Amino acid sequence: MVIGVMRHIRNPAKQKMIVEKETNKIFKISSDKTKVICPPDQVFKKDNFEFLLTIGGNLADNEIEYQNLMTVLRNIGETEFFIVENIGATETNRETPLIGRLSTDSNFSSFQKMGQTFDPNFGWIINHFFVFGNNENCGIYICEYPTINIIGCDKKLANAFRDLCLINGNGFEELDEFISKEFQINPDLKTQLINNYRLEN
Repeated sequence: MVIGVMRHIRNPAKQKMIVEKETNKIFKISSDKTKVICPPDQVFKKDNFEFLLTIGGNLADNEIEYQNLMTVLRNIGETEFFIVENIGATETNRETPLIGRLSTDSNFSSFQKMGQTFDPNFGWIINHFFVFGNNENCGIYICEYPTINIIGCDKKLANAFRDLCLINGNGFEELDEFISKEFQINPDLKTQLINNYRLEN
């Protein structure tokens, strides 16, 4: 399913090729659904990124949060952004990911409508998503397990995202207990997350 201005791309093979090309600029993705790359694996390509954590579940919960995010994206030169499902992290028969594309001048209502197109019954399916624009120096990974968002960005952009999300340091200290509960059945996954995203100093 394709949302926004990419809706006209009907050929699934062409859609997949376009998505992989764009997503691959920032994220490590696998075209093999049986070899999915998702946290605690490192999903970002650039080794020099700073990684910031926030509680997950959504990209924005209200108009103010959404407009604040759009302001940050416009300030770093974005005119649009994409939300692409990490298809391998989903139990589905679909071979191509759900894709959304919105202008940074869009409003929260447009964002919600896109979410309802992804999942008409519940608004947002519980899933993993890559969020990115044309600036290859930042991206956001919306993660289901653990339920966090991981912001990966160039060090020059880190303070803008810290201010946006009210993150102290890299955000790990505030979420440590929550992540421990999410990974309580397999604490080795927490260790992998810490190591892969350099969360402890």
